[in-house]
Amino acid sequence: MPQSLQQDLYDEFSRALAGLCPLERVREIEAAADAADPQGVAARTWREIDALGYVDALTPADLGGAGLSLADAEGLWRAAGAAALPYPLSDTMLARALLRSAGQRVPEGPIALARALPGPSGLRCAQTPGAGLARSVLVQRDGGLLLVAAPAVSAPGLFRPRASAAPAWSESPAVLGRVALPDEAVQAWRNAADAAGIAGALRAVLDRCVAFVGERQQFGRPLGRFQAIQQEISVLAEQAAAAAMAARMACASGAMLPDAALAASARLRACEAIPVACAIAHAVHGAIGITEELALGLYTTRLHEWRAAGMSEDDCAELVGRRLMASDSRTLLEFVRGMMAAIAA
Repeated sequence: MPQSLQQDLYDEFSRALAGLCPLERVREIEAAADAADPQGVAARTWREIDALGYVDALTPADLGGAGLSLADAEGLWRAAGAAALPYPLSDTMLARALLRSAGQRVPEGPIALARALPGPSGLRCAQTPGAGLARSVLVQRDGGLLLVAAPAVSAPGLFRPRASAAPAWSESPAVLGRVALPDEAVQAWRNAADAAGIAGALRAVLDRCVAFVGERQQFGRPLGRFQAIQQEISVLAEQAAAAAMAARMACASGAMLPDAALAASARLRACEAIPVACAIAHAVHGAIGITEELALGLYTTRLHEWRAAGMSEDDCAELVGRRLMASDSRTLLEFVRGMMAAIAA
């Protein structure tokens, strides 16, 4: 898809989310006691978003989807991140595409992609963003994916207690579907999707900071007129731009699944931007930045959750390094030269 059409897709989805799930609705959804209630605000809002058709973007056209590429879907994930969408959108998009391609039934509602943890009995998973709002869980286990119904009760999310969760079943749940997908491919998907969501959220944080310093007065003039504030905003803009570029590179593949090294590199760069961006954003906003009334906290909470819940930065760097070491010597030499040139500059 041409870049102009990708931008149109991003803009259209952004406008739709702003109307169907504004930040006030996001707060309401994440505070709801029963996300599984079909008449509750979480379920109703999801149905409205699902009706737009974007959730089936990656499903092949002959199976009822849009058949978009990974590069096209990246814009949708950035838009979701910028809107602070509470649902596991990218997880559901992957699950639907895989299940339909395998000729299996797709359950209703959001689907979370969770990683199983070792244990003596039952089934328990790691902390998963958005899993508290999921109706089903696609569990990464033993080199494949198992589709199971979401548990009635899960351990609450560390950052968003009701929207996220660590799904756990006291006994082995009934398997509703199976998909063969290597662990490396699942992790690459998670890394690329996370990087895109982080990039969208960072852009939203930047926009809010720019608007705030343009309106807030101090010593008779806007904060944005002070050189120290301008410097901080420029650093924040650099971090947001770098994360967005990394996410686009990770999703540039024409295939449905990204390259593992590019995806790890994108997540690494995006996660490196999070502590810097969050610190600047809260410093610029001052004391009001930590209040619940300000939307800034919605974004910084998500950013810290993304960083904590996925592949660590050390593991991402190790994966990228191993790939470089395993490649031909010319590629490694060019990489080292590029790093030395960057350091010298």
